[in-house]
Amino acid sequence: MESAMDLGFQLLKTAGGLALVIGVLLASVYGLKRLGHWAKKPEANAWIQVLAQHSVGLKHHLLLVKIQGQMFLLGVSPQGMQFLTPVQPDAGGPSHTENESK
Repeated sequence: MESAMDLGFQLLKTAGGLALVIGVLLASVYGLKRLGHWAKKPEANAWIQVLAQHSVGLKHHLLLVKIQGQMFLLGVSPQGMQFLTPVQPDAGGPSHTENESK
């Protein structure tokens, strides 16, 4: 009877230790993700800036980037990054006239 109690105590002790290790691991991952977002804040005078990102598929994105005052549209996929076209800056921002005319 005493060995069954010892076995139960050992199992409880092992499960508690495992829960503690998993908790510390999850807290570390959460902390690193938060720290990573804080460390990656773009500078005000960054040479390359990502102005916008739009997902067009599971792993396919369009990026609007500004490099030394010029804007470019880039396509990103698992196969790589592709230059699509230069973009002229527009003071009015995105146009919604197509939706408004309907």
